[in-house]
Amino acid sequence: LKPTEITVPIIRGSQVLMHMHSLDVPAVISNLVSQTNRDNSLNSRPRVLTGGVSATVEIKLSEKICLEPFSECRALGRFALRRGGDTV
Repeated sequence: LKPTEITVPIIRGSQVLMHMHSLDVPAVISNLVSQTNRDNSLNSRPRVLTGGVSATVEIKLSEKICLEPFSECRALGRFALRRGGDTV
């Protein structure tokens, strides 16, 4: 599976797993704010996210966690969202 290929499109309400350092926290994508395509075109308020795009989303976590801003500490400000074993 290539990184740009996802089997199921991402919509509002999709359940993901947030990986940050040694934490694995269940999360839900609560809002799709914007989408940037490969040709740098911006789509505000998309309904669905497919493979090969970058997006700004809002997520809701099942528990509170401490997260550093990426602008203050790059190593502590990184996280990944995964679903079904694939990074989304």
